[in-house]
Amino acid sequence: MATNLKFYGINETLRYLKDYEKDLYKTLRKDLVTKAQPLSRLVGSRFPDKPLSNWHSSGDRRGAARMPPYMVGKAKAGVKPIAGTGSSRGKGQVILRIQQKDAGAQVYDSAGRGNYETSGSTFINNLDSKSSKKSNRGTTRSRIMFGAVKGNQKMIEQDVLEVIKKVDAYTTKAINAGTGR
Repeated sequence: MATNLKFYGINETLRYLKDYEKDLYKTLRKDLVTKAQPLSRLVGSRFPDKPLSNWHSSGDRRGAARMPPYMVGKAKAGVKPIAGTGSSRGKGQVILRIQQKDAGAQVYDSAGRGNYETSGSTFINNLDSKSSKKSNRGTTRSRIMFGAVKGNQKMIEQDVLEVIKKVDAYTTKAINAGTGR
């Protein structure tokens, strides 16, 4: 789930920089990640200390479903900004996304989104009882990530625009110098 801020031409420029100006490309990616840190910490802070009373919090995956543990520290710290020129499931190229890297927190955030779950799944119903939004079979859902990012996207928009302006300034300078492709 993503909130899209559309920029035209930035992905082509980033791909060019990745191939021909690796140092500048790495610097711009690092700038994007650095500027997105406050948002990722805010989103991480929204994960609950204890989502369900019987969800194990240590060790490996358990049970027939191979459920990952939910460890509150990893859940809160696992929200990371990722910069690059990846794709977003047919929605175009992505230059920045906020992603949960912890498996247990991913399960908490998105369990119940596939057609494989029955409408009466006890696990999904218990997770939904902690949230105001209920799961609907066959639809995507997010208990924390989507709403927290969407509600705070203003925190990052200006910072992304600053990085885009740096890329634009470099591209304009390269074109004017005749070094562009």
